[in-house]
Amino acid sequence: MNIVQMRTWLSILFLSISVMLSASDLYIKGKIIDCRSKEGLFLVNIGLLGTNKGTTTNELGEFTLTHIEQGEYILFASVIGFEERQIHLNIQSTSLEDIVIALCERAFDLEQVVVTGTRTERSLKNVPIQTQLITSKSIEKMQISNFKDLLEHELAGIEFTNNGGFANINMLGFGGKHVLFLIDGERMAGETFDNIDYNRVDMDNIQRIEIVKGASSSLYGSNALGGVINIISKKPEKKIEANAHFRAGSNNEQTYRASVGSLLNWGYVNFTTSLKSIDPYLLIDSEPVKQIFDNGSIRTLPLQETYIAGYKDYSFSPKIGIHLFNNTELEIRGAYFYKERNPGGLSGTKIADQYHSYTGGIKGKRKIDERQSFSVSLNFDKYDKLKMYKLLNEQEKNYENYQIRFGSVYNFDWEAGHSLVAGLDYFTDNLMTYMFVSDGSNAKKDAQTYSAFAQQEYVLNTKIVLVGGLRYDYHSQFAGHLSPRISAMFKPNPFVTIRGGYSAGFRSPTLKELFTNWFHPDGGGFQIIGNENMKAEKSNNYTLSTEISLGRSAITAMTQYSLINDMVNILWINNDTVVYDNIGDAKVLSTELTLNTRITDQIFLKGGYAFVYDNLGKNSVVRPHSVTMRIEHNMNMFKKYHSVISFSGKYFSKIHIYGIGDLDDSDIEIDNSTGEEYKIEYEAYAIFKLAVSQTLPFRFVLNVGVNNICNYKPKFASFYSSISPGRTFFVELKWRL
Repeated sequence: MNIVQMRTWLSILFLSISVMLSASDLYIKGKIIDCRSKEGLFLVNIGLLGTNKGTTTNELGEFTLTHIEQGEYILFASVIGFEERQIHLNIQSTSLEDIVIALCERAFDLEQVVVTGTRTERSLKNVPIQTQLITSKSIEKMQISNFKDLLEHELAGIEFTNNGGFANINMLGFGGKHVLFLIDGERMAGETFDNIDYNRVDMDNIQRIEIVKGASSSLYGSNALGGVINIISKKPEKKIEANAHFRAGSNNEQTYRASVGSLLNWGYVNFTTSLKSIDPYLLIDSEPVKQIFDNGSIRTLPLQETYIAGYKDYSFSPKIGIHLFNNTELEIRGAYFYKERNPGGLSGTKIADQYHSYTGGIKGKRKIDERQSFSVSLNFDKYDKLKMYKLLNEQEKNYENYQIRFGSVYNFDWEAGHSLVAGLDYFTDNLMTYMFVSDGSNAKKDAQTYSAFAQQEYVLNTKIVLVGGLRYDYHSQFAGHLSPRISAMFKPNPFVTIRGGYSAGFRSPTLKELFTNWFHPDGGGFQIIGNENMKAEKSNNYTLSTEISLGRSAITAMTQYSLINDMVNILWINNDTVVYDNIGDAKVLSTELTLNTRITDQIFLKGGYAFVYDNLGKNSVVRPHSVTMRIEHNMNMFKKYHSVISFSGKYFSKIHIYGIGDLDDSDIEIDNSTGEEYKIEYEAYAIFKLAVSQTLPFRFVLNVGVNNICNYKPKFASFYSSISPGRTFFVELKWRL
């Protein structure tokens, strides 16, 4: 080869290498945005199908794929909660820049990870136990300021009524003592009329709410007969996060909230705080209460005025996560909550109820290998009630409840998809109250529960998953009890999921039901007496649900049938004595149907219907029918700032409440004994809400709205009527970094 030929070949070689290097220096740059808000989306998965090229977006939604060769590609973008997008790209001699891909939220996101139904992480579509999810984004869109209203407006099968000025829940036929509320998987101390203090839940600190409908006693034990509502608090997802929130509304409603958080290499830190207040308001009967007797006679009672209590409260909640050595994580959380309740009227000028809550918990989790993990947790929760005598400037503590739980959970996953979760729990409940001693002096009672549980999922094939579980509880008052569970999930095709099963239930009577000995001064005065000789409630519960997912629409139907033996309730011995006792066997049938659909990229519709039936006859206190609906319309009224118009409503059917004896504005005496019985009809009613959200410059969001547009007010206020004051207004301003 002569010198000329060598130079020619070297030139060709260098030219080829230059072309190859030039080709490998090609890149793809772009941004992923929310189709509604036009804001960048963080941690979106970006890749080229058929290659190993992939990345995730930064906090601004930006991404870059480097060292791309010439050719045709399909670029995909996916992230939990949004519909996946794919676009065709043709890359030749130049790189591609300024690609913008808009992702729209899913109407029903089955990829979200949940933990409550199985005590281990599962995507929603693969959870064999029927679970409903409310995300933080959904909460923001609904523009609801408190946890109680959120549940009532979002879930057709939940209703809250007035019980002596306090909220009283009914969830698909079950009261508060049958519904287990958790925060990050831990119980909440303190109860009033079997309900937790719903004000303790900070709405701006909710990452998601997981709702397991139906009996879950095999995993959670007592109180989980009607369902489990687990509130998962927020963890930061970015290096720096900050939020601020102000709300003002009718009845001098004021809310101030703030949070800061940081995602760090060694873990994360998060801190939230809130200050809320609202004045008491007066409900004035427009029609008298009518007692209708069996013989057709009617007793008309005088018109009444009922104060609905106001309050002011504040809270702060720190949370720290630490990545330790060898796949070990540690989480430390705490909270303090204070509330002062103003009963309104003349009483409100003299006496205020004060509440203090203290929470501390630590949880460690170790990933043993790719298939095994082990966690240990210790939690303390304390709730105190005091009477504040304003004129004397003196306090009297009359209630103290603290709970300690220690638990451990082991998880193991097999290659074939089978899994096992097993654990041990120790739980102690300690209660001091003036209601335990007839003279009103404080006394203390306590109870302990020792539990062991195991649940195994067996993947029979790609369509069928079987679940078997067993829990043993040993209660210091009621000895031991086994609660088995068996259920199955069947997927006949990619669009349909059927879940069903059986679960045994066990609920030991509460300390209040066992040991109360208290004279109630209202309603003419009567004695409430506990019963240490009661039996624990045992139940057999059957559930069946069907979920149909069709692109942008999802339909879910769920039914539970419960047979409860030795149900605990109150019995009127006579006009001035009430006792807790086993009233016999009860049957509860509940059905709930929900629809989620995204009609277009701009219009979202959600609706729900619930039906509840029980065999308690004249002791029943549930409204059989309820309906919810919500429609959202997203638009860009201004070039880069989006708007959301939301219209929602809820309907409740009428109900008849039966009683005997006198009735006043503070009490209805339910009775199933002989005597002159009467019934009171509580009318059907519906309440609607209109809200508008508008993004503004500098990451501000302005929300305005009208609650109870039609200005519905109950004809008379009592235990089973709405406590709405009528039409109210609100305005909110939010800021997010």
